[in-house]
Amino acid sequence: MNIIQNKLVESYATLVMAERIPVEEVPETKTIGSGEYAIRSEVEIEIANRTINAMS
Repeated sequence: MNIIQNKLVESYATLVMAERIPVEEVPETKTIGSGEYAIRSEVEIEIANRTINAMS
């Protein structure tokens, strides 16, 4: 992931974990520049990583 994708995933993960938006509202994909990138699945992975780190 590039810097923009990484920041976008981190920001969405924070909003979901803070219960500001449901994960269903995170776009499945997002066009960044000329490419289409999976966002929701990356957000779910980021949330899982944060949860694991907090519990270990």
